[in-house]
Amino acid sequence: MKGLFVRWEVDLMDIPWGLMELGEEVELYPAYVQMQVPRKEEEGILSNYLRENDYNFVITHNFSQTVSNACMENNVKYISWVFDSPQIHLYSQAAFNECNYIFVFDINQYERMKKRGFSHLFYLPLAANVSKISMLPISKEDEEAYSADITFVGSLYEKNHYNEEAGLFTKEIKESLDSIILKKSMHWEKGSKFFGSLTNTVAESLRTYVNPLKEYDVELPYFMELYYIARKVTEIERICILNGLAIQHQVDLYTNSEGYALENVRMHGKIGYEEAPKIYHYSKINLNMTMRSIETGVPQRVYDIMAAGGFVLSNYQEEMEELFVPDKEIVFFHSMEELIEKVHYYLKHEDIRKQIAINGYKRVKKDYSYPVALKKILELIK
Repeated sequence: MKGLFVRWEVDLMDIPWGLMELGEEVELYPAYVQMQVPRKEEEGILSNYLRENDYNFVITHNFSQTVSNACMENNVKYISWVFDSPQIHLYSQAAFNECNYIFVFDINQYERMKKRGFSHLFYLPLAANVSKISMLPISKEDEEAYSADITFVGSLYEKNHYNEEAGLFTKEIKESLDSIILKKSMHWEKGSKFFGSLTNTVAESLRTYVNPLKEYDVELPYFMELYYIARKVTEIERICILNGLAIQHQVDLYTNSEGYALENVRMHGKIGYEEAPKIYHYSKINLNMTMRSIETGVPQRVYDIMAAGGFVLSNYQEEMEELFVPDKEIVFFHSMEELIEKVHYYLKHEDIRKQIAINGYKRVKKDYSYPVALKKILELIK
């Protein structure tokens, strides 16, 4: 099969790398496509390109309305492997195009999308570029630069819509949102659900401040929970966890956030792709604090840490115990108290910690590498 990989603003090349590892023929579209905003001009250029060339499929990271419409016009299968959960463009009319083969990594998100009646919708966990990460050179200088006890790589989401607009809310709206935020924060118990707490009445009232775009057919309470609550809860959890652990331990944070609410946390700037695996490899404990819009799925960070041979200590996510063996390949926490206990334990027990990291690496290499995942995708679209 011959495929065309279309890039967007984030220049991720793991999919074509994985296709080449499989021995598949793949070409790179010679221009970037704006993923967030559909553009008719870009759609027309891509459509002409597909008309002039012969491809069995087009593939992208995340779903693009522009790419989907161009593929629909040329009767070419379009594969979108969705890395965001949720991705708002899946609520557009273009998501119903018959050419689409949509792959999502969160089971709850899959069930939401399934109710919308898509023709070709599949659940597929994310993957890591194990071979590429394994090829990165590591030096003594890297060990000195990146060795750490506890590390987190990611955003604090301080710039969120709740923080920006809370001063505009009526007393009743703010009290309703604050009550939900308080109840949801710092709880990762099995069976707990994040969405579904916002009433239709409050959601309608929030239209005063933001109104969903008409081209996206998304339930209003769900949209408002995503817009105002998910990132705010994520911000609270990440700041509380980092500050809580930093009371007794050295904690390193790699981020583009300002970190104005952090105390005793060693701040580093945003890092590049080649730096991240080295950080994961040389950190004794790599934290995963899942973005709250991801309901049950396993985020990309977990696979990347494991592919670098790193130890993962993560908040509990339902699918983690289905995809990995708890306490053998990954370690969970369900509360702040449990997190503190497990940090103490695994910092003291190096042999156990390293064995878990090795087991995680083996599992990702065997079951969650790009060639393994892409082989499944190609079999499903035949």
